[in-house]
Amino acid sequence: MTTAAVTEEEALRIVARAAAEVDPRLADRTFTMADDIGEIGLDSVATLELIVSIEDQTGIGFDDDVLFGVNTVGDVVGLIRSGAPAGREG
Repeated sequence: MTTAAVTEEEALRIVARAAAEVDPRLADRTFTMADDIGEIGLDSVATLELIVSIEDQTGIGFDDDVLFGVNTVGDVVGLIRSGAPAGREG
């Protein structure tokens, strides 16, 4: 996926798919940029699972240290839109 072409709306859909994968109760939720990750019900482990799901969906690799600054859905959207494709080792 070329991240330069990802719109905010597309990135929100990616977040929604990943969130539903992590917690099926979030499948019908509409996310906004202002939504707080903790308030939507994702703890730190679930947030990491969310990020891994996004990496798998998009081919973007995120540095571990940037993940500590993820507090809102908007933060995740920003990572998606500015992320660089990278191979994920695991």
